[in-house]
Amino acid sequence: MKQIDKKLISTATLSQQQRLTQAQHHWLSERSRLWNVDACWHVPNAMRAHYKGYDAHWLSKELTRYFNAVDRRIFKAAHKNRGARLPRIITLEHDDAVGWHAHGLLDCAEGMNEDDTIGILDTLWKRQTERFATGKFEKHISYFSYDNGNYLGYCLKRLGRQDDTKGILDTRNTYFKD
Repeated sequence: MKQIDKKLISTATLSQQQRLTQAQHHWLSERSRLWNVDACWHVPNAMRAHYKGYDAHWLSKELTRYFNAVDRRIFKAAHKNRGARLPRIITLEHDDAVGWHAHGLLDCAEGMNEDDTIGILDTLWKRQTERFATGKFEKHISYFSYDNGNYLGYCLKRLGRQDDTKGILDTRNTYFKD
């Protein structure tokens, strides 16, 4: 009974924004599984300037183009004919030092291992940004690794904070396998 009372009291003192954040985290945690790949995608400043892409909407559209290419490479015609897609959670985040960038957790396609998936993800992102990525930034354009189970919290760290423009769940590019 005391646990219920504490939960009711703590819920009553939360702001609407905090309750929304908790609901988002809870919803995503329920749908989480053993993700295979952690990812982070950055966009070169020259690319942002060229396309006038300084907001989350622009980054989401760039990621849509990228994930369409990834899904075509992995699933071939099944991507077009049956809508086959790589399961993923994608969040967009703004940082004053690096601007808008994305974090993600991805599952490997059936019959693929983490190294194959990471290879495809890395190759296609570099291909999409290669014209603009030069010098030192070329090494930091993307980051991929095996998931150790802690990256979901990192992806969601800015989601639903008071400055809610700093973190967004990218619903256009997030996909859960049924």
